[in-house]
Amino acid sequence: MAYGNKVKFHYDVPAYIKKELAEAAKKLGLTATELLVRIIEEEYQRVKGTGQDSK
Repeated sequence: MAYGNKVKFHYDVPAYIKKELAEAAKKLGLTATELLVRIIEEEYQRVKGTGQDSK
């Protein structure tokens, strides 16, 4: 489902990963969803930047 320019993904995450994500997010003052989005966006930028270096 799309929300503005954001896309909501539906996927199954193992319980132990959910727990780790929730604990890490709590330490940063974020929700687990916000932390996951941040991680995905940072990884996308990293990969996107790496791809441009090879051109």
